[in-house]
Amino acid sequence: MQGSMRNPFPAIWAVSALCLAPSALALPDGNTIEFRNCALTMPGTTRTAEAQCGFLEVPENPDEPDGRQIKLHVALAKATSTDAQPDPLFFFAGGPGQAASETWVMIRSSLRDIRKSRDIVMIDQRGTGQSNKLDCETDEAPDLNAEIDLAAITEQTRQCAAALDADPRYYTTTHGMQDYDRVRRAMGYDKINLMGVSYGTRSAQVYLRLFPETVRTVILDSVVPMQLALGQEHAPMLDAAVSAVFDDCRNDATCNRLFSADQQELQALMDSLRAEPKWITLDNPTTGEAQELRVTAETLAVAIRFLSYSSETQAVLPLLVHEALTTGDLSRLASQAILVMSGLNEMIARGMELSVMCTEDHPFIDFEADYSDTLIGNIFLEAIQAQCQVWPREAPPQGFHEPVASEVPVLLMAGERDPVTPPHYAARVAEHFPNSVTLVARGQSHSVMRNVCLQQVATRFIAQGSIEALDTSCVENIKPAPFFTSLLGPEP
Repeated sequence: MQGSMRNPFPAIWAVSALCLAPSALALPDGNTIEFRNCALTMPGTTRTAEAQCGFLEVPENPDEPDGRQIKLHVALAKATSTDAQPDPLFFFAGGPGQAASETWVMIRSSLRDIRKSRDIVMIDQRGTGQSNKLDCETDEAPDLNAEIDLAAITEQTRQCAAALDADPRYYTTTHGMQDYDRVRRAMGYDKINLMGVSYGTRSAQVYLRLFPETVRTVILDSVVPMQLALGQEHAPMLDAAVSAVFDDCRNDATCNRLFSADQQELQALMDSLRAEPKWITLDNPTTGEAQELRVTAETLAVAIRFLSYSSETQAVLPLLVHEALTTGDLSRLASQAILVMSGLNEMIARGMELSVMCTEDHPFIDFEADYSDTLIGNIFLEAIQAQCQVWPREAPPQGFHEPVASEVPVLLMAGERDPVTPPHYAARVAEHFPNSVTLVARGQSHSVMRNVCLQQVATRFIAQGSIEALDTSCVENIKPAPFFTSLLGPEP
């Protein structure tokens, strides 16, 4: 759980899309969806990316095919070469709650070489983006000074569910993957390649289980085991990643000389803030105006958690923690929390996130687990429990959390210092994929396909459709981002 509890719905990462409608372009053979030119954009920026966009109507409740219909939004990035292969890449976004089409501005460079020979298909999973988004709006801006109020979280969640133009029970992973196959058939594709990131790896595994005959290859980046209840291990996994960052700092001569802070000292800072929050004044990084901020342990945990999501931002952690411990100045860490919270309302479809977690994960979470000695503490689980007790849901499909097993070629990738989906998650999933290879990127964090080496490996893997003789030698040369020695960056 992150930051302000007035807006109680947690988020991980996302962007948004704008569909335009000039003239229709060439379509894949057998396609029945009307695609038109569109521009995909990222909120808060002017960056855009061209694509083609279309819609497909599907029943909200699959058991009532003639009942209420919803529209699925599909974005298509056509292969750039003239001799494109017939099997496209279907991309499965993270979250849960992120819209796949809204990631294109971010991921297009990572998929550039794959796109040379294959179409890239991005479907907004039902409840996200332009696929009848389940958006829990709030009139209040994120407020890091807000007190955590679980009763208020429960009531706001109840109000959100009641206000939705949807039945939240039908916005789960299984419903979404049934939609994905409807899109595949409507577009005329026989075989497809799957690529999932974070929660998208769960989606991809569910799709593979439901429609194994349609899958040519699978790439899982930052892997979620099917056996895992999302949220259960967020607290200890973050601590493990942060501890690894400090360990690497101690093993780095320059970082160790400049910053002596360790995990225990950071925990002591968190404990002191739990006992007595500290008021500070800082220039708001989003408005430039001076702001008084009540820094709590949760405020600090927000900043640290999101700084842990990439190797580049992990590299600044020892510097910022050292500054906070030695000078008592928490303003830079607090500024990071403000930057995170400022975009949360647009990042994730909160209702879809709750539909997934409350149906698929909540029944399997051990709420008796005590994480009070971790950076996040128990608030994440407490918030899930408060929300899911009032969110409409049905029982998950029987055997939902059973591992998915397949002989299809699978490439699994993990970041050594991932605070959410660590390498042993990938190893756990690989046990059920005998025709697979697992790559661990040293010093990397979440969503490792941004690394050039792993992009090259993924491109070769899809091109040959096999793990046989797959050249992965470049993985040995992956290194973490160098630690910042000052706010200007690493030493030259």
